[in-house]
Amino acid sequence: MAIKKKRILKKEWPTFIKDFNLQNQFRRAYLLAGKEPIVKEPGLPLIGLAYEPKARKIEIYFGKDNPHEVMHLAHIVEVPRGLYLIRDDEASNPVVGLQIQSAPTTPMTYLYFAKDNPYEVRAEWTSGLAYALFLERGQEHGADQDDWYKAEKLIEDALKQLL
Repeated sequence: MAIKKKRILKKEWPTFIKDFNLQNQFRRAYLLAGKEPIVKEPGLPLIGLAYEPKARKIEIYFGKDNPHEVMHLAHIVEVPRGLYLIRDDEASNPVVGLQIQSAPTTPMTYLYFAKDNPYEVRAEWTSGLAYALFLERGQEHGADQDDWYKAEKLIEDALKQLL
């Protein structure tokens, strides 16, 4: 295991974050602010990051099994100063996580990925949303496909917000 950190130049952040989101959506991830867990292991499906240069912040979003609130804003890094990609080139998926440095008095933010298959994580998330829709409908049987398709649409709509 050869962990490497690569600093991403600030002028590259918008493009890097867009590419990072596309390549890592649906990976199960957990999040730490310093040593404090914000999203605990085994983690949640990553929807992505939003970078707002004028507001000087990076927002980190995860998926939820709630049809009324599919996106969960887990953490905001105010005045980000450094962005580091954490890699293990010997791993099957070399992107291990991300480190975000903020103001000197605030803890470092760490986003780490579990080794789950993102397709399986997306299917689990879709299933959880479909089940929540089923419960919301009063547990009436016979509309499972409708629940599944509605759950997929909710996920797609959430993803569009970060692209």
